[in-house]
Amino acid sequence: MSGTAANLPVFMPRQQAVNFNYAEAEVDIWAIAACLYYMMTGSYPRDFSRNKDPYLVLLQTDPISIRQREANIPQPLADLIDQALVDNPQIIFKTATAFKQALKEIY
Repeated sequence: MSGTAANLPVFMPRQQAVNFNYAEAEVDIWAIAACLYYMMTGSYPRDFSRNKDPYLVLLQTDPISIRQREANIPQPLADLIDQALVDNPQIIFKTATAFKQALKEIY
C-alpha cells in the first residue's frame, strides 16, 4: 500500500524511513545485516527505547558496533556486519552478491 511502511523500523535503514517507496535491493541487504546482528546479539542495531519515537531513533542515530553488544564475535565478521549497517550517507552493499562475496572472503 502506497504511503505505508512495509518493514519494522528496527530492521530498516534511514533511506527507507525517509522514503517508504525506496525499494532498491540495498535496503534488503541492510535488513539482512540487521537480522544477522540481532541473531548474534539478541539486540537491534540501534537502541530503540519505549520513550522515543522509533523513526526519530532511526533517523538520528547510527547503529551500535556489534562488538559493543557481543565482544566474542570474530573481528572480521564484526567489521563486515558493521560495514553492512552503514546507512549514512548511503548503504555500502548494493547487491546480495556483493554482500555474499564479502562474507565468503572472511571465511
